[in-house]
Amino acid sequence: MIRKATLDDTPEIARLGEIFHSQAGWSEIPYSVEDCASSLEAFMQSDAFLCLVSDNDGIDGMISGVISPVYFNHAHKSGEELFWWVSDKAPQMTGIRLLQSLEKEAARNGCKTWQMKSLFRLNDDRMPQLYGRLGYRATERSFMKEL
Repeated sequence: MIRKATLDDTPEIARLGEIFHSQAGWSEIPYSVEDCASSLEAFMQSDAFLCLVSDNDGIDGMISGVISPVYFNHAHKSGEELFWWVSDKAPQMTGIRLLQSLEKEAARNGCKTWQMKSLFRLNDDRMPQLYGRLGYRATERSFMKEL
């Protein structure tokens, strides 16, 4: 079952986020479960934050993003993924169902476009093809440097 995340979900989303963080290989930025939970609680107070979970006797997948007018065209509302993670134990197609549900929720909130990411260490070879099949077009790449 896919549903909107609630404040009660924030501790578990933050705990699962630590797994995602480890898989993503973001060694430059240490992960804090407590800080993530605190941030999620604050985000959930905003209409600009969308967060959905797959709940099958416990959260086995999650997706979130933010929506806002584009800085160079205030008449165009767009959204961008913050995180998308699915457990290996989740039912097949859970990830796609989460993404499709998020897209529908974003559209209901006035979004005209949505942006997704692809992490180099997580299925980077497969994600461009998946996103292409779902109607996405590649637009940029992201790089990180420890200062």
